[in-house]
Amino acid sequence: VWALCLGDVRWLRNQVVAPLTEELVFRACMLPMLVPCTGPGPAVLACPLFFGVAHFHHVIEQLRF
Repeated sequence: VWALCLGDVRWLRNQVVAPLTEELVFRACMLPMLVPCTGPGPAVLACPLFFGVAHFHHVIEQLRF
């Protein structure tokens, strides 16, 4: 099963590349803006909360279907 998944470019994009790049880009953009306002510790803790809120539309989408 893994061999089939690893050979599928769409699966690799959706399950490997997209989450990694999205997380890196989101943190790279959010942390520099949050650190001056909150300091490094709270910014590191708050960043995942903003990431989750930014993706809350997926929950609403699933509830509609």
